[in-house]
Amino acid sequence: MFMKKLKKHIFAVVLSSSAFICPMANADTTDSGFYLTAGIGTGLETDIDGSVNGTNFSAKGRTSFVGGIGLGYDFNNSWRLEAGVTSSSLNYDQVVVAGTTTDIDENVSASGASISVAYDFENDSKITPFIAGTYGIAWADGESATGYGIDFGLSTPLEDTVELWGAVGLGFSPDQKEDIGGVSVNVDGGTEWGFSTGLRIRI
Repeated sequence: MFMKKLKKHIFAVVLSSSAFICPMANADTTDSGFYLTAGIGTGLETDIDGSVNGTNFSAKGRTSFVGGIGLGYDFNNSWRLEAGVTSSSLNYDQVVVAGTTTDIDENVSASGASISVAYDFENDSKITPFIAGTYGIAWADGESATGYGIDFGLSTPLEDTVELWGAVGLGFSPDQKEDIGGVSVNVDGGTEWGFSTGLRIRI
């Protein structure tokens, strides 16, 4: 039971970052209105640290794949409001507690939802930089986790209503604390870098 709970906390760090790796696309347009987005991405391995009754432990995890679709609204003043859903595959590896290694290598499928506020740095070129801030929640195996993210990216038009985008995202997970049968488990908040690309279609 203890290791199951510990795995839950480690998993939540990875899970809370997964919703931010596939951000909404942003690009320069001339009219306000709604648009659809679709994208895929992956995350880099991240270290997960914490303590059990004052004894430190460490583990590793990552988002191996994520795909997402979303709906956004362009206000035609460089600002956008966006919402989306994701489906992702998460992996978390062995954990080391007081020098003892336990193999918990597992792959889990998760679902997520997020809302974002984005800003385009419009210019005279065909390449538009953007930045977005995100709040999201993800679910898997009966557990949920929330977190925050920030995305930096570029977009360029392919056709009048279709644009290609790419982004680098950074997800943040909060600290977690729980008493498990009188044992105090603390998991430090974590971060995970991710990369994604996709299309944006004006409707």
